[in-house]
This record gives sequence, structure tokens and C-alpha cells, in this order.
Amino acid sequence: MATNRHAMIRYRTIDRCLSRRNKRYWTWQELAKACGEELREYESEDRAAPARDTIKTDIRNMRSGVLGYQAPIRWYPGEGGYAYSDPAFSITQMPLSTTDVEALREAMSLLRQFRGFPQVQGVEQVIAKVSEALRVRPASERTVLQLEDNMVGQGLEWLDLLYRACRDQHCLLLDYRPFKVPEGYKFRRIVSPHLVKEYNNRWFLFAHDHEAHCIRTCAFDRIRQAEVYLLADFVDDPAFQPRQFFESVIGVSVPTGRQPEQVLLKANPERARYIETKPLHPSQHVQERMADGSVVFAYRLLHNVELEQQLLSFGETVEVLSPPVLREALGRRAAALCRQYLK
Repeated sequence: MATNRHAMIRYRTIDRCLSRRNKRYWTWQELAKACGEELREYESEDRAAPARDTIKTDIRNMRSGVLGYQAPIRWYPGEGGYAYSDPAFSITQMPLSTTDVEALREAMSLLRQFRGFPQVQGVEQVIAKVSEALRVRPASERTVLQLEDNMVGQGLEWLDLLYRACRDQHCLLLDYRPFKVPEGYKFRRIVSPHLVKEYNNRWFLFAHDHEAHCIRTCAFDRIRQAEVYLLADFVDDPAFQPRQFFESVIGVSVPTGRQPEQVLLKANPERARYIETKPLHPSQHVQERMADGSVVFAYRLLHNVELEQQLLSFGETVEVLSPPVLREALGRRAAALCRQYLK
């Protein structure tokens, strides 16, 4: 049931009146006058008190349960007024209904799958307290919806620290060892963290490198040490806008100094149906439909390693038509694969 803000103010005012200990019974006129005064204060303008029918409707709504509670409002003919039959009742003591708690419980079942965030554990404790207060018990612990588990792998111990540093705009001192450097070698950098991003069950930090003056991508599993560094000022890199930064790529690798180009892929009929229902990238559109059911898809993309990996995963069902550089790169990798298996 939709309620506007004026109705909510009236409900709150009626509840406050009926909860007052120095006055037990209230006529509809007194309730209307109190509501009018509250509305005038809220609106900062002259406003007439609500009509009798409005107050009657408000009381009926508060009694009915449609607002998430059933206010025990009774009419006492002998006293000529309304009062709570339970003097201890107040709508402020029941901010959540059983339905509200069940909705939170459903959300919690999803949040539990992101168990790397300590904040989720805090929410779970709050829901447990509310459930106990309202005597709500779970109907079933049976799993009926499961997300891909993206809370596995190395480096997840950094998740909360890096998330908070991004949120609070605190610099970090990172010890980082890329894959392509000798064992034991590592970079030590002061960075301003901007974004934590998950891709393909791996987590990455995007941060402004104070020494290189550019955005670096740091995989969590290559971080050897991380700590908040308060001796440097946070650098808010205006060039890093996540939506635009990843606009022309698949994955998290963003080549510098290059422009997106048209990528044409020819998919066989079976693969084409799959790609149409699950686009590889937002820029995807159909360039041509072939007589045999094959489809040529067009994209605007930067050539990166994730694009190659995605295309290789399609095997022989997808052919790269252009650009030539991408086609040749896939050809070399396919030839190497053949040499490996067809010895």
C-alpha cells in the first residue's frame, strides 16, 4: 500500500498522541488538530487540519496491518475518545514487520555468498537480533538460488582493507609482485585506491600510482603486503571514471595509447544463438545474417588478453574476421595449440 509523506506524518502524530501518559483519550477533532499543527510545522505554511474522514481512514489503516503493524486503537464510548488498548504500544517500537524481516532474510541468503566482507557478518547479526525480537524463524535453510562463488582464491584477505581505503580515500603502501618478474622481486608503491573490481573469479584493485602518475591494475593474489599510508595526500585521478574506463574492453586489462576498433566475429548457427542471448559486450550488434544461419557480430573494442581468452573459449564455433592483428594473434595461438596436441 502506497503512503505519501503527509499520511506518514499523520500516523506518527496519532501514535504520539495516543502514547501520551498525561492524556488517555482523544477525540477525532483533537487528533486532527494535532496532525494539522504537525503538518504546518513540516510544510512551514498555513494548512487546515485534516478532515474527519481522513482521521478515520488513518486509524483504520493503522489498525489493519497494511502498514506493517496492527495498532490496538479502540473507541471508548463512555470516554468519548480513542486510546490504545495496550498503553505500552507504539509504532516506533515495531519499525519492522514480519514480512520486512523475511525480506531481509532473503537478502541475507544472497549476501552470505560474499563472505569476504566483514560488513555482511554485521548485517547478519542485526537480522538475527530482529528475528529473535519478532519471533521470526526461517522457513527453510534449503538453497534455491546460488551465485557463482567469487570468494575463492588467494589474496582475499586484502578485500576489506582495500575496499575501505577506496571508500575513505586513504592512500596505501603496497608491496606487489607481478607474474612476469623474478621470484623475490617486488614493487613497493604508494597508491591512491579508486576501485575494487571482480572479474572471472579474481579481484583487482585500480589505483593511481604516485610515482608513475598513472592508473595501475593490481591483482589481489599478487599483493604481498598492504597498509594504509597517511603521510601522502590522496590523488583523485579525474581520468579514471570506471564506466568510461572499461567501456571498450572485455575484462580488466585496459591497453594505453590505443583506440577502440571494429571487431567482426562470425559465429556458427548454434553459437550465434548463444551469443545473441548473452552478448559479449554492450557494443554488440548484428552486422550480417548468413544464409546458413551463421551470424556476423560487430563490436567496438580494444584488443586485450581477456578478449583473446574469450574468443579461444569458443573454439571452432567462432571465427575472427577483423581486425587482422587480432585474427593473426588467434591464429598463432590456435597453431600452437595444434602443435601441442597433434604431435
